[in-house]
Amino acid sequence: MIYRELPQDGLPVTQAKDIRDKEVHLKADVIIVGSGAGGAVAAYELARTGKSVIVLEAGRYVPSSDFKEDMTDTMYRMYQDAGLQTNSTGDVILLQGATTGGSTVVSATISARIPDHVLKEWGADHGLENLSPEQLRPHFEKLEERLGVHINEPHEINDAANLIVQGAEVMGWSWKPLSRNVKQCALTGHCLAGCPSDRKLSMLVTYLPWAIAEGAEIFVDAHVDFVTQRNGRASGVEGRFIDPDTKQVVSKFTAEGQIVVMGAGPIQTPLLLQKSGMGRQSGMVGRNLSIRPGVSVFGKFSDPVYGWRGALTGVHVDEFWNEKSNWTDMDSGVAAPAQLVSQGELGEGDDHIRFMKEYKYFSALNVFVHDHGQGFVQWIGDPYEGDKRIEWNLNRDEFNSLRDGLRRAGRVMFAAGAEKVYLPSYNRTAASNVFELDQAVDKITFGSLGLYTMRMIAYNPQGTCRMGKDPFTSVVNPWGESHELKGLFVVDASIMPTEITVNTQMTVSALASYIVENIIKREASYFWS
Repeated sequence: MIYRELPQDGLPVTQAKDIRDKEVHLKADVIIVGSGAGGAVAAYELARTGKSVIVLEAGRYVPSSDFKEDMTDTMYRMYQDAGLQTNSTGDVILLQGATTGGSTVVSATISARIPDHVLKEWGADHGLENLSPEQLRPHFEKLEERLGVHINEPHEINDAANLIVQGAEVMGWSWKPLSRNVKQCALTGHCLAGCPSDRKLSMLVTYLPWAIAEGAEIFVDAHVDFVTQRNGRASGVEGRFIDPDTKQVVSKFTAEGQIVVMGAGPIQTPLLLQKSGMGRQSGMVGRNLSIRPGVSVFGKFSDPVYGWRGALTGVHVDEFWNEKSNWTDMDSGVAAPAQLVSQGELGEGDDHIRFMKEYKYFSALNVFVHDHGQGFVQWIGDPYEGDKRIEWNLNRDEFNSLRDGLRRAGRVMFAAGAEKVYLPSYNRTAASNVFELDQAVDKITFGSLGLYTMRMIAYNPQGTCRMGKDPFTSVVNPWGESHELKGLFVVDASIMPTEITVNTQMTVSALASYIVENIIKREASYFWS
């Protein structure tokens, strides 16, 4: 039995606390795992065709009325591993949302289309000629209109970002305002903790309520353990409702469907497929992990900047966003003091105290470079009590690209008038001029296999269930369906064959829209009643 009171505000979702029975059996045409950029879009687009849809989200439901600017609380409630998910060596923090609406709820709202050159490479190298810019354009246009994507206007570019503009122009380097999925931004700067005014048009306030209006049901605190199959087809999933506060199992559940759509993200989706016994033939499930590694460079100015006030992300320096420079991008953005872990700031002691006392004087550039998909994720041990392993390390070329990025970001800061530049080395390093900057960067060495080179952050992991024509080198086919199990689809960033050099959110949603469109075109192959 499920007992659920209709909320006075927010969404009518079923939570672990609503479950009364020790076993729950669910059934729908479509079972969707995950409620983020891919899962939510799939839920709405399938529900509006008349299909019954169940969405299973492992994260808790946090209505926007409960969002807090206390980042410690937010990370505990709304981030994967309380915001401390790392690779196995601990030198990269991989930030992912773990809440209803997924990472879209706690994102910085940067909204970009996948570049044409990446789609061309996918066509040539992975047999994805179907994913042309012309094919995806209407999906992007639809999403951008619905999600309020627009280029930042002058009033949305704060003082910290304007310093970046000033520095870039002195250097003669190209810069552009970023695009964001926000409607009439309140400019509070707390995007990473969720938007209490609902102006960030995340899945929580767009596609999920639209899906519910079309009849979809959403179950949260629903930890899926296995994909089930019957006669070579996906038949549903099995899992457990777990109380998010006590961590106790409330109930076991089965969810039966005619198709299963995975949107749990590039870490959780491959782990779930591995636990379900998939990928043994090709060995590709969990492979090819890219993260688009980033580091933050801070510039200290003589006058207070209060860089966390206003829109979190304003502009980017795109002078080096090209193949020769390994698609290096530099985005403005200063997190609020309590949110600094999101920029790799894990300092402690007197040094950290001094840094925080000066924090109101800082602007920052976040440097991101292309990586080449050499990582992997793996489930270790018992399906219920085991743990994940995330392996990713810099190679020497990626290290050199990041180090070049530090030099360039530091030069932008000094050109804008910074008194001092702080680098993201483990022993905090400051430079007072370009000469000291270059000396300091030279001392950041590659180390053993690139480990502990710099304090790195990753907002856009991708690639662990690669899409492609060849079942021996990919996990899903060009239309998002598993090579191995008919009726199993993947609609999250794990299907990206290579790192796309921009933020992934809009591309995930566009690919989900495209995949669902093709499911509907072939519905006789998947739905029998």
